[in-house]
Amino acid sequence: MRMAIEPYLEEHARFDRWARRLSLGDGAFRSQAALQEAAFAPLRERGRARAGWLVREGPDAQELRYPEGAPPLPEAGWVRVRTDEHGEVAGRRATLELEGEPRELTLVRRSRPAPGGATLHVTLGFPVAASAE
Repeated sequence: MRMAIEPYLEEHARFDRWARRLSLGDGAFRSQAALQEAAFAPLRERGRARAGWLVREGPDAQELRYPEGAPPLPEAGWVRVRTDEHGEVAGRRATLELEGEPRELTLVRRSRPAPGGATLHVTLGFPVAASAE
């Protein structure tokens, strides 16, 4: 799994930092739509990620998904990978329906504490590289 997620770790780390600064538990956003727009702006602007999930567990729990209508993430099958630069992440392959099409994705997730005693799970889905098959 390490080789499958390695090409995406830096991009995931940048998005993870963005998501944690955004703070899903913050009431600064006037609407859920405004929060959704801000949360996934980096994915619309650049990068290889085709999907994203931000899941806050605990106080002020909430879940955001990109693109609109993205399915829930699979619960089982995640493989933990320890990296020197990014710490512990989890990865797995999955075929998920995005925008009406089945897509084979490499999923990369990082779960860490968030303000207010919560846990924030930041997950991105990248297209499976042809060379990784």
